[in-house]
Amino acid sequence: MLEPERQRLSTAKTIMTRLLVPRSIVETTVLELRSRSAGWRESAGIWTGNRDGTVVQVHFHHQLADDRGGPLSLELPESAKFDLYRTLASKDQVLLALLHTHPDAWVGLSAVDQRNQLSSRIGFWSIVLPHYGRNIWNKREIGFHMRGEYGWITLRPDEVEQCMSILEL
Repeated sequence: MLEPERQRLSTAKTIMTRLLVPRSIVETTVLELRSRSAGWRESAGIWTGNRDGTVVQVHFHHQLADDRGGPLSLELPESAKFDLYRTLASKDQVLLALLHTHPDAWVGLSAVDQRNQLSSRIGFWSIVLPHYGRNIWNKREIGFHMRGEYGWITLRPDEVEQCMSILEL
């Protein structure tokens, strides 16, 4: 597999969207992904919120539907995705980021991750936590990817610092 730095694609229209995430949502997300992964399976959650990038809520795949998670994969049924899309539309909210775990330290996007995107909107985030989420939140160990015009872009640490803020509320 390619290292995250080598996955980066140069795109003409990369919209560097901002994520503003309350610390409580970061903590809830990491704890639930760690718990659901149980040291042996992938788990995932979706940050949703306002169009300005403020995260309001996290939705976990296993709470939306049976995610059929295994050691190297998980799947959210189409019906659960469409239910979530309808709920968000009724609240005038949007999908902001998909977060999921990987079994080891590699936090790039696999070919399966890239094909099974939750959103194809330019500027959508895909965040990968290593070691099934067992580690504490550390921006330097997590994979941060953003959807660009021609595919996924792996963000450099300085770009993550520019674009993502954890809010102390």
